[in-house]
Amino acid sequence: MANDLDDIFGDDEDLASFFNEEENDDDELAALFSEDEEEDDDDLASLFTEDEEDEDDLASFFEEDEVDEEEDNNDLASFFDEESNETGKNDTGDLASFFGNNEDEEEEEDDDSGGLFGEVLGTFSEKPAPALPYKREKRKAKLDITKSSKDDHRKVKRYTKSELDEQLKRDYKYMLGKPYMVIQPVTIMADYPYKKKKSNSDSIESYNVEYDYVLVIGKLLKWRSTEEFKRKPYKLGEIMYMKRGVYWVNGTQISMNPHFAIVLHRSYKRIKSKRIRDMLAPLKQRLRPGKPFSIYKEFPILVERTGVFS
Repeated sequence: MANDLDDIFGDDEDLASFFNEEENDDDELAALFSEDEEEDDDDLASLFTEDEEDEDDLASFFEEDEVDEEEDNNDLASFFDEESNETGKNDTGDLASFFGNNEDEEEEEDDDSGGLFGEVLGTFSEKPAPALPYKREKRKAKLDITKSSKDDHRKVKRYTKSELDEQLKRDYKYMLGKPYMVIQPVTIMADYPYKKKKSNSDSIESYNVEYDYVLVIGKLLKWRSTEEFKRKPYKLGEIMYMKRGVYWVNGTQISMNPHFAIVLHRSYKRIKSKRIRDMLAPLKQRLRPGKPFSIYKEFPILVERTGVFS
């Protein structure tokens, strides 16, 4: 029996070892929690450090945005600089070359004055209703300088100066007699090969040609495809006969005498206003003296007609 008790109490070592194992488990549990705390702390610390890195990334993002914005501003500034250079210097130069005077050429009046050659009656900002209706007509030119010759279709039909002058008078009478304001196409060109005589052939020879400026009212059917006219100075636009009356021009009402109003749409090289005046010479007794035409940005609006037969 003593042996059995010894055997029972001999198990103290096992019991001690049991408690020791529990203590070891506590140590392991503590170690576990300590590890967890350390890992959590490390992970938490790393989380905040990553957040700090994110803040750095965010800061760098805004810095890049600022740089991009500066670059965009620079690009935008350069864009407007380019536009200002194109629309300012170049256009001003072209406009000056068109309306300005060359040193080698005789002086001429500025055609972009708006035709303000009359008594100013007042200023009105709003556009008034026209006293007569305005009508754009696409009538074919009665003397089409682009028409093919009957003798040789590869060449153009040519006319004499007197033929063009007479047609100009007929065009004037047509516009004068209409109960509305007639707007028609107009072509002005340099170095047109006039016939010296009506009986001359359309083939250009040294003895039957005379080069000078030409003005044609009406639509030219083959303007773009006429090889003989390429690289010659020209102006394309519209023309309107200004009846005697009061007109609204850019906010001002002005009493005007009869003349031709021209609005240009396309232009190649320069044609002096004196040349246009010379081409309108057949009508100088019927038009405003000294300046039978003016170039406008848009056609003046007739407010009141002050002459029945003009």
